[in-house]
Amino acid sequence: MHDHDELERVGMLLPARHRARWSLFTDWCIGVGATPIPADRETLIGFVRANPAALSTQRERLAAVRAAHMHAQVPVPAKADARAVRGGGGHEWPSSEAAQVVAALPSAGWPSGLFGRRDALLLVLSKAAGMSYGQIERLQRSQVRVVNSTLQVQVGQVWIQVPANDDPRMCPAAVFLRWARLLAYVDRWPSTAAVAAALAKAQPMTAQSQESYAALPQVVRDGPLVVPIDRWGGLGMGRWRQSARARWGLSATAIGEIVAAHLSGNGGRHVGSGWDGLPRMPELEDEPDSPPVSTLSDVDPAVGWHARARAQEQLANVRETLNDVEREAEALAARIAAILADDNE
Repeated sequence: MHDHDELERVGMLLPARHRARWSLFTDWCIGVGATPIPADRETLIGFVRANPAALSTQRERLAAVRAAHMHAQVPVPAKADARAVRGGGGHEWPSSEAAQVVAALPSAGWPSGLFGRRDALLLVLSKAAGMSYGQIERLQRSQVRVVNSTLQVQVGQVWIQVPANDDPRMCPAAVFLRWARLLAYVDRWPSTAAVAAALAKAQPMTAQSQESYAALPQVVRDGPLVVPIDRWGGLGMGRWRQSARARWGLSATAIGEIVAAHLSGNGGRHVGSGWDGLPRMPELEDEPDSPPVSTLSDVDPAVGWHARARAQEQLANVRETLNDVEREAEALAARIAAILADDNE
């Protein structure tokens, strides 16, 4: 956008402290032939390098640019690290430490591929899109999309854009699509065993792999984008937030711990089976001198009848016990809901 009147109109919507910085940015863009709004991350980096200043000043300038995009209701460019780019060092996403970690995370195999796909997306959202851990916790599946190989994430009323990369292992859009397709698969086949079988057969990603940017299936049920994973590979549904009337995903604290662990080289390696270079589950072999396996014809039916009779006697009161537990759980849930309602008033 080079319409001077429109750029001035946007500037007048800004707080007074941002107007001079916004004017500096638009003048520089027009001078070098760049688009001031919507600006991309490369434009922000070029602006910072071409206009040396103290770190605090550069951060205030970038904040003014992002505020102008929000007022104009256009996609906000992904955050540029003023500390990294102001000296011209070239701190691009593909050469960043986080991108290298993402490229090394497994996308296939069980359960390593499951954790690898989710954790790669956490790093992309945090380090490439510049989102806070709290924003990632609240992020819903319907708030992320891929348009022309560009990852777009909705934060509030604006969309943050994260450009694509040629390496499919670390390309932000490709990383998101691998996790989103897995969630779509779970929508259709809500079975941990089915997910395990699919990931165990999947091929690992390499720098030469061809990533499909085809449209995702329609979301069957909206919900948190990043969710907790238990030790058996089961996907959680997130935690219900009464104030938001929605489910939030993996907690901000857990997200921070996972990101920090990967960046420090201490990210978990979940051993399992599949095409990820990790050890496969050992196959047990019979010892040469082991006794032969019994067949059904070797089993005395009376043993089974007696076992069934004992089980029925021992479990006779289970139904009533479970009913008592269910009633207690409902009463506890009602008390918790009442407490939350009182807190919100």
